[in-house]
Amino acid sequence: MPNLLVSGSKGFIGKNLLKRFNGKNLNILEFNRNDSLEKLKNFVKQSDFIIHLAGEVRPNSTDDDFKNSNTLLTKNIIDILKKYDKKIPILMASTIHAKLLKNEYGKTKREAEILIENYSKDTNTKCFVFRLPHVFGEGCKPNYNSVISTWIYNSIHDLEINCFDRDIVMNYVYVQDIVDEFFSIIENKSLQDIYIEPKNIYHTTLGEVVDIINEFKQNVENQDYKPTESEFKEKLFNTYLDYYRNKNV
Repeated sequence: MPNLLVSGSKGFIGKNLLKRFNGKNLNILEFNRNDSLEKLKNFVKQSDFIIHLAGEVRPNSTDDDFKNSNTLLTKNIIDILKKYDKKIPILMASTIHAKLLKNEYGKTKREAEILIENYSKDTNTKCFVFRLPHVFGEGCKPNYNSVISTWIYNSIHDLEINCFDRDIVMNYVYVQDIVDEFFSIIENKSLQDIYIEPKNIYHTTLGEVVDIINEFKQNVENQDYKPTESEFKEKLFNTYLDYYRNKNV
């Protein structure tokens, strides 16, 4: 049974990933924010594949927070692999901000990308860097770093939705689609390019998202209501329903 190390397994994408892998012929090694470097070393030594999801994304974090969680954690993983002469695939969740370099989040993610890229070249090992836009879906925390999750939470709890500019263009990916793509890579490892962008990206505006959420609020208890106008709207409704069903949990 292959050993799969998942860093950030308790995060939004990590939790959905583990649900997807439930029942699969994989031994999951979970590494999270408060775990020790010694635990990381032991897990890396055992691993046959690494999915590196851990990182700092909160906009109110300090520069040191971004550096430690995004760059230094990646460096620690690479250093352990090199020390024990392990050559195993790594799939890292990065961000489109790594191409823009407008903030510390993007800069530290780019530094992490370069570490993965150099390891891949130096060891001739297949690695994958997934540059994600905004991710939405079941299990994302409201009032954290996701407008969609916050607005859905506010809608369900009869709180105001604040949209300061309806015309802002947004690009979204659905977490279940991302998890499926990750699983496909683990099974096949056949992609040629180290840098990957998701297959299904939904282009919208903040105003459209607000209007859709307001429509859901009016129809969520109507069992005959099924939004079928677009994949984005269907997946957003799945997300809304998940929050609605768990609003008192």
